[in-house]
Amino acid sequence: MKISVHRVDYQNDLHRECFIRLMDEYAKFELGNDRPDVRSLPDQLDEFPTAFSVLAFTDVDLRHAVGLVNCLFGFSTFMRKQLVNIHDVIVTDSHRGRGVVAEMLAKVEVIAREAGCCRLTLEVYEDNQPARRAYAKYGFTGDPVHPDVNTLFLRKTLE
Repeated sequence: MKISVHRVDYQNDLHRECFIRLMDEYAKFELGNDRPDVRSLPDQLDEFPTAFSVLAFTDVDLRHAVGLVNCLFGFSTFMRKQLVNIHDVIVTDSHRGRGVVAEMLAKVEVIAREAGCCRLTLEVYEDNQPARRAYAKYGFTGDPVHPDVNTLFLRKTLE
């Protein structure tokens, strides 16, 4: 099975359909039936200047994406360069463990390098071992300056 990865055109009907289906699948997994309506998300991201996404397709079915990654450009104050934060990584159940994540991360890396970024960042739950293995295979590590310290990602919800 060959994987092809494409940067999302949020106004392309096929890309929108695939994006919405995968985001809805992800939201259902994360939030159950109490999930938000994601149909307007492509338009919102299209208007958000630092956002981009990539979709993965197989050579078997070029109409239904099997993976999605959403990213936001950020800025490293220490390196004084842009970075890319990988915000969502989604692979359909039927295609997990088949290298889809690596292909999508490779495309994100190409986009980041073209933009002159200094690094990729992402957050992952500590108990999500399959995702952690996939990220490690692709070269993601803890903070090299503090290798024995786990970084905590905290949040405060603003309503």
